[in-house]
Amino acid sequence: METPLDNAIHKLKVDVLQMMHLAQDAVRKAVASLLEHNAAKAREVIDADREINDFECRVDSESLKILALHHPVAKDLRFIVGSMRMLVNIERLGDEAVNIAERVLVLTSEPRQPLHANVQQLADLALDLLRACIACYMDLDAEAALGVIEQNAAALDLNVRIFREVTSEMIREARPVERAVQESFVAHSLKRICDQCANIAESTIFIRKAIDYKHKGGPQG
Repeated sequence: METPLDNAIHKLKVDVLQMMHLAQDAVRKAVASLLEHNAAKAREVIDADREINDFECRVDSESLKILALHHPVAKDLRFIVGSMRMLVNIERLGDEAVNIAERVLVLTSEPRQPLHANVQQLADLALDLLRACIACYMDLDAEAALGVIEQNAAALDLNVRIFREVTSEMIREARPVERAVQESFVAHSLKRICDQCANIAESTIFIRKAIDYKHKGGPQG
């Protein structure tokens, strides 16, 4: 026979899973907006974030009530405290979905460019890990949870590779800018050579005619 604490814990688990699915939907939609270059979908992610935030506050409050009313111990206490810790992480999933969506709004303000293959791969991995972490919480499967942790190393590797590729691309794309800067310096030097020639000419006039041409509005330097 289930006790009131059992019922409260079951409801908490259902609520946490529901919040996870809200965050999962946000991430899925954010990734889709990125891949589809879809600003409208990105705005939907941003607008929906309030629901995840409100959900976190409500479930956190309910969790505190369980602790206060039922004084759980052992595995029940661990479940409640562990679930409460997850709330912050789930809320941050929503925040990251919003961050992606906000980048999409910037990207969609310019002509569409192909994404790096590693970005697509990292997005797929993120969605896979999100599904896996929901499943391991649902089943309280420690081995599956360990698998998620181990797979996270692949995400780090992809992130580093993307950073290197994007940095290299910025360097390549910056070459026209760099060339323009260098040409500007060259042009400035050529102009200063001309100034020096003018100064020499002024001195020639002064020698020849005893006129200080510089103070008549001619070149200076």
